[in-house]
Amino acid sequence: MRRVVAVVVVCVAAVFATAAAGTTTTAAGASADQQLARSGVLQPTDFPAGWQQTPRGPTSDSALDAQAAKIPSCKPFRAFTATNRRQPRAQSENFDEGQSSVTNTVSVFPGCLERVFTAVYRKELAMKPKTAKRLKSVTTTLGRENGIRLGDEAVVYQGTVDVGLKDGTTLTTGLGLVAVRAGRALAGYSYTSDKDISAALQPAIVATVTRLQRAAPTT
Repeated sequence: MRRVVAVVVVCVAAVFATAAAGTTTTAAGASADQQLARSGVLQPTDFPAGWQQTPRGPTSDSALDAQAAKIPSCKPFRAFTATNRRQPRAQSENFDEGQSSVTNTVSVFPGCLERVFTAVYRKELAMKPKTAKRLKSVTTTLGRENGIRLGDEAVVYQGTVDVGLKDGTTLTTGLGLVAVRAGRALAGYSYTSDKDISAALQPAIVATVTRLQRAAPTT
């Protein structure tokens, strides 16, 4: 038997940071994530003729960190890069052509979003005595939605949280995460619902992104 229930998500950003920092993997899982990271590293065949591969300098990251540390507004960036380095990752060599140089780093966050929302729901349900006594399992399933065009860039994840109770009942809640870049601004949205709210949600997101774009400096 399945029923649908709406659960309010609170302090998503704080829980996200905590869960992401506490994510662990087995040795086998780390090896698979490392392999996944390597698959996204730049290769010589990714570039046209004329580009040269050279060894990656050991000080590129440290130099960036040193400069970012001098700028107070870069604190979120420093936290982001520090978290990246704790994950399985792979780095490319440098690829140069004339005065141009390209390099990349790929970090893998094992099951991050799904773990985050599972942690959020478990915490919320644990605060509800009647539900906590009946709780058996919490499973989050998220998938990326393709073809979303909004702002300068947009990333959308949608899915469900299935809460299994000891009496065999499953409570299902729809959820989603949206990140939209408009110039230098990044707008994040999270939502949960027991029904289709797209008719209200989509225009609301479009309206806020439109205001961001209009408010952005033109120079």
